[in-house]
Amino acid sequence: MPIHFQVDSAFAARVQRARLARSARRTLRAEKSRGDVTIVVTTDAKIRRLNKKFHATDAATDVLAFPSRTLGDHKGRPYVGDIIISYDTARKNARRAGWQIANELDLLVVHGILHLLGYADTSPRQRARMWQRQEKILQKRIRTMDGRRKTIYERR
Repeated sequence: MPIHFQVDSAFAARVQRARLARSARRTLRAEKSRGDVTIVVTTDAKIRRLNKKFHATDAATDVLAFPSRTLGDHKGRPYVGDIIISYDTARKNARRAGWQIANELDLLVVHGILHLLGYADTSPRQRARMWQRQEKILQKRIRTMDGRRKTIYERR
């Protein structure tokens, strides 16, 4: 399951590609899915443009997911789709939650892949189902910036 990356140069040294690839593969395995995924890490400005163009929402967001319409082949393998993450918003969310940005990026990768695989979070019921899957996939407590430990899902 190749995971491809496009990371803005401003964040290249701060994004742990191997860690995010592990989160992506863990999610695909948990959902019994296979295929390539592209993870793009960019700025609020760029994600805002994409959000406006494809979702008619003129605002930045933390993650956008663009599933492959056909799950068509990518170099002989199924292609699941693209996840676009705003590093700027992820950093703000992590600070607000009191944990490291790496934990927030893990959460956004899992969340984005679940969207690629058909999960939605537009209704309370759908959101609860999706967050339950995220919790099971991540299966971890994280260290906050002040050294305490808490479950990643206490934030939302």
